[in-house]
Amino acid sequence: MAALKGRFPWRLGATSFVIPADISTNVRQLGGLVDDVQLLFFESAHNSTMAHEVDVAGLAELAVAQELSYTVHLPTDIRLGADSAALRQEGRDEILRLIDELRPLAPGCFDLHLCPEPDLAEADWLAHLDHSLGILAERLGGEKKLVAVENIDYPYPLVAELVAGHGFSSCLDLGHAARYGHDQAAALARLADNVCHLHYHGLQGGRDHRALTDGAAAGVLAENLMASGYEGVVTLELYSLDQLNISMALLAEAWQPYRK
Repeated sequence: MAALKGRFPWRLGATSFVIPADISTNVRQLGGLVDDVQLLFFESAHNSTMAHEVDVAGLAELAVAQELSYTVHLPTDIRLGADSAALRQEGRDEILRLIDELRPLAPGCFDLHLCPEPDLAEADWLAHLDHSLGILAERLGGEKKLVAVENIDYPYPLVAELVAGHGFSSCLDLGHAARYGHDQAAALARLADNVCHLHYHGLQGGRDHRALTDGAAAGVLAENLMASGYEGVVTLELYSLDQLNISMALLAEAWQPYRK
């Protein structure tokens, strides 16, 4: 597997679940290959059936030894727009807990899904999100810029004003934009705005988080990364070492015209 560490003006990332092992084992596997590892938390601690312990001190040592940075994907079961005040509070508490626990790792960002609430009217959902984000912004102070709201299955403009208004950053997931038929050009235009993290993955059989296969699309991304002067993290959001290898090779090929 060819290492691409330090090869780009932006930082290349991979997830902490490319092999079926714990986070630290994945970080050791990836440390010589990429610049950043995205620490994945699929479920909130109170909902998880698996151990939620993280060796923060060990990960900090690995970061120094392997010249790595970290990003964090917050649990996807957080419901900041729920009708239940208790569920909204649980979500805010989980975000604050993880930011506090992982602070010694100096993560570049904490990616957050603002999950839809299908049983709620859109206006009520947005009002609850507004309230939750306001509380989080007040609690986090300057650290709120570390929370990056990710585009998911609904059009991002629905929440963009709330995100920017409360001072949070954004995370651009190009795989989600492709899967849900959202405007790719408009998504890429956000690179010049407040995007601090980019997720990239392919589609196969209507499913995302698959190996990259579209060289032309990768070329368009490379062109936009260059034109925007983007210096954040581009995470290949995949959960297989083989698929990561394929995708790294395709992305490296797409970047060839811009190598100095």
